[in-house]
Amino acid sequence: MMATIVAITLIMIALFFFFGVNQDLESRLLNQAKTDSKLLAYEFSQSVEDKDVNLANRQAFSLELIPSVKESAIFLANGSLLGFYSRIPGAPIPEVNFQQSEILTDSELILIQPIISQQNTIGYLYVRHDLEKLLAAENKNFIYIGSIFLASLLVAILMAGLFQKVLTYPIRRMVRHINLIYNSNNFEKRLKPIRDDELGRLTLEFNQMLEAVQERENELTMQSKQLQRLVEVRTEQLYQKAHFDSLTGLPNRYLLVDRLHQAISKSSRSKSNLALLFLDLDRFKIINDNLGHQNGDLLLKEVAKRLSNLSRDGDTVARLGGDEFVFLLENLNQPKDAARTANRILESFKTPFQLQDHILHVSTSIGISIYPDNGTDDKILLKNADISMYHAKEKGPGHFSFYSKEMNESSLERLAIESNLRTAVENDEFYLTYQPQMRLKDDSFKNVEALLRWSNPTLGEISPGIFVPISEETGMVNQIDLWVISEVCKQIRLWKEQGLDDITVAINVSAGHLISDTLLEHLKQEIIINKINAKQIEIEITEAVFVEHTERTVKTLEEIKKLGAKIAIDDFGTGYSSLQYIQDFPADTLKLDGMFIRNLANKKSSQGIVRSTIILAHSLGLEIVSECVEDDFQLQFLRDHKCDLVQGYMLSKPLNPQQVLKLCREPVVE
Repeated sequence: MMATIVAITLIMIALFFFFGVNQDLESRLLNQAKTDSKLLAYEFSQSVEDKDVNLANRQAFSLELIPSVKESAIFLANGSLLGFYSRIPGAPIPEVNFQQSEILTDSELILIQPIISQQNTIGYLYVRHDLEKLLAAENKNFIYIGSIFLASLLVAILMAGLFQKVLTYPIRRMVRHINLIYNSNNFEKRLKPIRDDELGRLTLEFNQMLEAVQERENELTMQSKQLQRLVEVRTEQLYQKAHFDSLTGLPNRYLLVDRLHQAISKSSRSKSNLALLFLDLDRFKIINDNLGHQNGDLLLKEVAKRLSNLSRDGDTVARLGGDEFVFLLENLNQPKDAARTANRILESFKTPFQLQDHILHVSTSIGISIYPDNGTDDKILLKNADISMYHAKEKGPGHFSFYSKEMNESSLERLAIESNLRTAVENDEFYLTYQPQMRLKDDSFKNVEALLRWSNPTLGEISPGIFVPISEETGMVNQIDLWVISEVCKQIRLWKEQGLDDITVAINVSAGHLISDTLLEHLKQEIIINKINAKQIEIEITEAVFVEHTERTVKTLEEIKKLGAKIAIDDFGTGYSSLQYIQDFPADTLKLDGMFIRNLANKKSSQGIVRSTIILAHSLGLEIVSECVEDDFQLQFLRDHKCDLVQGYMLSKPLNPQQVLKLCREPVVE
């Protein structure tokens, strides 16, 4: 009888303990699943904000690592699907009632977690759990603990009849301990064996059961902490990706705008100024095209380092993209403080950049807008700084310019020019004139330079000094180059048919075009189609390209030479050239820039430069052409020092094809 009572009592205790512990474990597992859903909803907010389908699908698929997850989906706030994952291939998109946050059935747990950004619901995370797998740990614990407890129970029943009095106290003690564990949820407390017998072993078995439960509890706690750490790491990674430029490590546009908002608010309260300095690297496209994107990226990194070293505490240096950078200067006493910073930046760029085997002389143009004088919000300040940057470029490389209202008009003009430029070739709006070059040996005219002109029905005649830089910045210059080559080859053929078969025409070619296969192939094709002698064509390249040359550039020029065409280096003396560069290039002609010719009568230094350049060219076996010859002194000086060819308005203005034909047939008479 006593054994039966003991057995019934122990069974009741066991059931009470099992259901209590497992109910608590089940509740904590379900709560853990809900907590995980909240953390994941926070982690996945970036993909919903950006509406990034690829990132959302990857995030939904990442839940495959959780064994209990059968399906996961990311929805926008309007209910449209952004990302989806299911363990069952081809499973249909679930129909979700976003008003419900939790659906618990006998076999499934469905959680619908709002995705919050700035206190607004921007989407929902849908996760469907397999309840059996989710509670697998519970079942495992139940079997394990039950097995141990049944074994202990059998021992207790067998011994109950013999040791009724001995068992009464230990059992009550054990019951009290079980209640203590249940109420405190502390599985670390153990029963101390009071003697070395069956009851003592039962106590040890009971302690082992507690250890098993505690191990599982610790495992769940560790997994929860690991998931929390993973969420924190991923959140930091997403923050870095969303707010910083991956190449330079500088703040990106998003973070710049955020800091600009804050700076505007502070400046508004303190009645102080702030400035935006908008930087654009001069001739970066040429460097990138000639030296390759890898070197272009290295240059951008070095520029970022140099700009960061110039910044003060509290300043922000950001990269907007491409070769555009922005300095945000706060707490300015007066606008001229921004000018001082701009001058420091320009001065720092005078130091060449060392990139592996290349030494690059790079400059930058800077546009400046001031808060509140030039705008009171981020969009206007950035736009006006951008506009003033283009005005700085018009001054030449390495200048800065403050924004003024008048710039808006010229900005609109630039947009109109850019828009019309895109269709200028198709609409046949370009035409060529030819600047004659006189050979001083016999005063004959057998050389001309093709000059591009643009007449637009709406805008009228646009200066090459305006539209050529725009065409280079927008990438349209290559198409224009090909048109010029076609027109020149056609005109040489027409002159040949009219009896003029010994004229040479110089064609200016864009720097970046030299690394394109289309230039060489197009030139070959036009020479063949028009049946002309390639020796009648001279390709002019600027000294800038010639300084930043690459093997590919040299190879292209050598292929052009193999055709029979000539190579001329234009604007010689305005860059950072050296004798080594000149020797490396397959050039035939140097064109001395007009800046040295204009001051011949007034500056001895200009006379020395011109004399030495003529001697240099002849010593290298090159012809030399002097530009901008406008008076008798200049002409006689160049004649006395054996210059080969001269051109300028004194000799002839640019002519149309018929005027060129007439001039070349009637030599100049002194």
